[in-house]
Amino acid sequence: MKMEPETNRPVRWPMMLRLAAQTVAAMSLLSLGACSTVKVQTDSGRVTKESLRSAQLLGSLVTTPVSLLGTVASTSTSVLKQAAHLESKGQSVDAAGCYLKAAADAYELLAAGTEKPGSEAEKALIDLHNSSLSRFVELWMQDPRRDGSPGPFEFTCDGEIIEAHLSPGSVYHSGYFDRAISAEAVEEKGMVSKTRDGIGAAFVGIREQRPERADELKFYPPRGLHVPVTLTMDSCRKLAGSTKRAVTVSQRNPMLEQAMKVNGRSFSIAADFTAPIAVLLEGRNEAMWGLQGFFDANERIKNSGLYLTEPYDPKRIPVVLIHGLVSVPIIWRDIIPSFTSEPELSTRYQFMVFTYPSSYPIAESALLLREQLAAARAHFDPEGDDPLSRNMVVAGHSMGGILTHTLVADIGDNLWKVFSDEPFDSVDIDPVRKETIRKMLFFKPDPAVRRAIFISAPHRGAKMAESGLVGLISRTAKLPMDILNSTTNVINPDEAARLHLKVSLDKKVTAVQSLEPGAPVVKALEVSPYKKGVIYHSIIGDRGKGDTPNSSDGVVEYWSSHQDGAASELIVPTDHGAYKSPLAIDEIKRILREHVGLR
Repeated sequence: MKMEPETNRPVRWPMMLRLAAQTVAAMSLLSLGACSTVKVQTDSGRVTKESLRSAQLLGSLVTTPVSLLGTVASTSTSVLKQAAHLESKGQSVDAAGCYLKAAADAYELLAAGTEKPGSEAEKALIDLHNSSLSRFVELWMQDPRRDGSPGPFEFTCDGEIIEAHLSPGSVYHSGYFDRAISAEAVEEKGMVSKTRDGIGAAFVGIREQRPERADELKFYPPRGLHVPVTLTMDSCRKLAGSTKRAVTVSQRNPMLEQAMKVNGRSFSIAADFTAPIAVLLEGRNEAMWGLQGFFDANERIKNSGLYLTEPYDPKRIPVVLIHGLVSVPIIWRDIIPSFTSEPELSTRYQFMVFTYPSSYPIAESALLLREQLAAARAHFDPEGDDPLSRNMVVAGHSMGGILTHTLVADIGDNLWKVFSDEPFDSVDIDPVRKETIRKMLFFKPDPAVRRAIFISAPHRGAKMAESGLVGLISRTAKLPMDILNSTTNVINPDEAARLHLKVSLDKKVTAVQSLEPGAPVVKALEVSPYKKGVIYHSIIGDRGKGDTPNSSDGVVEYWSSHQDGAASELIVPTDHGAYKSPLAIDEIKRILREHVGLR
């Protein structure tokens, strides 16, 4: 779009002034403590050591000189040492065969039921099986024979041949993942670990973004799909007329499957729900990533949009999580595993995140959100039959709560009326610019969103946004030219005078100005009713002062967050980061259970 005369151009900030203002902002945010970094150390050698430790522990528990347990313990120790030696020589396929043999030997003894359920011997046997199978799956994912082949795959160890068959019922085919990282090899910091004890090799399945997968993975993170997977051994048998053994393995989704049978006995399926997100976010710093997204919208918009955290499921209800101002999806890093680790929720819901340049004016971000939801429906649910098009839950923190509000408000022409009393249809301006305004200011509530959760949401604005320093700093944010045009030049001065606009359009507007009490979107939402049938909830912080209704979370006051008609309102003793509160997380779980009729 063509720029208007020089008088309407946004202020050009001197580089040093911009840098100084942004440095002040960075120091201020880092001092708030929202600066944790996700740190991950991956050490496959740890998996091998754990296998050997389990085998040696098993040997120490042997009470009978000649026993199956003693034989497996002794053989496994030897085989695992051989596997480690083969790895050191770069013979990964042969090493994989030895890890598979150790896992199969332990599985056969478990299936025989010779050890007392819950005994130390059985626990050590399960640990030996899991660790050996974990290292096997890491090496198997590197096996060039796996790519595009349904198998079976032959492995050898100590002269024995073992055929590995992938079960036809396996959730993922043999070539689906490009890499596997054993959960046992992952040590994360900056996250709360959510795991499940049981049988099987819990690992992070990674499907990378590649040019040929651009359409397939368009709604997945730039670093690729990272999901919790568990490889289980479903059977192990001697092949008739042969010395070979055949094992059947499955790549299971532990969010949907909780247990499996071994010779008729039920075992929980081992799982690590945190490791995939930890590996995905490795090296990310919450505050610095958020600042980059605010101050450099030109860069952030390239990776903005709606992202799924697992392969799309046409049956489960989508829950979309939306971050706030100077924030990023990393804020949900502990919340998502907390949800996916609970079968009542993981079998009924799938979790998605929406990310955007948080310096964008609210109207622009809301438009991007609507466009992304529409694009996702066209991609995954063109017939409109899935919960994605019929039954969604959206939760937003801070400004993300305002974006959530725009999805469930019957806004009509209220947003336009903030700007002008003249009927929009009679406005005489360039058709292209008029359509730009129409798309941004006129929209209907999303018919699929049945429930909304507001967390520390400034529905009526935040006084902090009126601060001169905050406003000064916010205007150093670099917005894309089309966004600048849409907020400063979509209506030129002559047209503005003719239309008697009630809001000035000659200044650069960022999300901060959009959050001032009395800002256009804030005013429009205040007078717009919620759409019929939607259920909404509020979670509000009071810093533990217990002074509601005169409370504040330090950024947003109670009077701004409170919404009449809310199905529930929970006050938590936290600052503006209420989403981190265990009470808030439990409340969201309660709401999600209620949504599907659970108590």
